[in-house]
Amino acid sequence: MVQNLKILVFLMMAIGALYAFDNLNQGPLSANSVTGFAVSEQRITQQDVNCYDSDNRDHYGQGTTYARLFAANGEGPKQDVCEGNSLIEYYCVFNEPQVEFYDCENGCFNGACA
Repeated sequence: MVQNLKILVFLMMAIGALYAFDNLNQGPLSANSVTGFAVSEQRITQQDVNCYDSDNRDHYGQGTTYARLFAANGEGPKQDVCEGNSLIEYYCVFNEPQVEFYDCENGCFNGACA
């Protein structure tokens, strides 16, 4: 248990360091960084990011998820879509693409819950 905790702390520190020194000290909020701001697919490829969700798994905003796994399978980015009153939400966990089927309480419209 202690060993797992040490590994988790190390990984969190490594991720924090990578974020802090984003792309050779350009800074986490520079124009060339990958943050929660709008990012193009080309920019993601340049940043060597395995997975990025433009809406950060927000059920009330339509987003697009870019993932190297999609490209490796010959697929393009995945956009959140509605299926009846359910939202098909694409997002990332530990740089891997995931999909969630979410029931929207007030209906679903244009890839987001109303």
